[in-house]
Amino acid sequence: RQPTRERSASREGRRASSRERPRSGERRTSEAVPRLPQQYETPLHPCGFIFKLLLLSTWSDMHYVGLGGVELYDLNGRPLRPKRAVSNYGSVRNLPGMENDVRTEDCFLHGAPGTSGRMWLAPWCRQQPNSVELVFDEPTHISCVHFWNYARTPSRGVRDIEVYVDDLLIYQGILRQESALAAPSGAAIAGEAVLFTTTPQIVERERSCVYMPSADELVAFFDESGQVEHRSGRPNVPVLERPMTAVTATS
Repeated sequence: RQPTRERSASREGRRASSRERPRSGERRTSEAVPRLPQQYETPLHPCGFIFKLLLLSTWSDMHYVGLGGVELYDLNGRPLRPKRAVSNYGSVRNLPGMENDVRTEDCFLHGAPGTSGRMWLAPWCRQQPNSVELVFDEPTHISCVHFWNYARTPSRGVRDIEVYVDDLLIYQGILRQESALAAPSGAAIAGEAVLFTTTPQIVERERSCVYMPSADELVAFFDESGQVEHRSGRPNVPVLERPMTAVTATS
C-alpha cells in the first residue's frame, strides 16, 4: 500500500527533528554564535574540581615567574571563586629574608586585580615547571578564563602556558607580555581572555581581550638545557645568582 502524503510528511518531520537533536552531553542554544578564532581549539564548558595552570616559560627572566591574577567565569559569565589556590613552589615568601612579601597565591582567590596591586611571584624552575592549582569543592563548569600577566617586571610574566581540568588538557598557548607603560599609573590592565563558550554576551564582552601572537612571538630558541631565548626577549645572558626582590604591605 502506498503511504499517504500525511504519513510521509510526518516521517520527514521526525527525521529532521532527529538530525537537529544535539548529541548526548552536548549543550546547544539558539543564541550560540560562531566560535572566535583562538590559539587553541578549546572544548565547550569544561567541568571539574581542579583547574591547573602549568607555567612552561617566562618572557625571559631566569629567576622568577609571576602572574597578576586569574579569574574563571561560570556559564552565565559570572566570576567564580576557588576555595583554595596552591602552587608547587609556593611564592617568593618562601625564600629566606622574604617572609613578609605580599605576592602570594592568595591573589588567585580574589579574581581580577583591578587597581589593587595584587600579584603572585615565585622562584622560577625549568626542570619541573611551576604550576598553580585553583581548587573547587564541587564540579564547576567554566565559560572563560581571564589572565592578567605580571606587569611589575614584564620579563617575569608567563609566556607558554597549559591549562588542565582534573588532569585533562583544555588549553595551551602564549600569554601576552604586559608592558609597564601599557596603562596609565593606577589604571587597571585589561588582561587576556581564553573562551570556552559561544554564548554571545560572553564572547562580545571578552572579544577584545582574546590574544593571537605575532609570527615573531611564536619563535623561540633552544639549547641542550632547554629554552633559553625568545625572539622578542632580551639577548641570552648567563645564569647568575637569583636577585633579591621584595614587595611588602604598607600600613
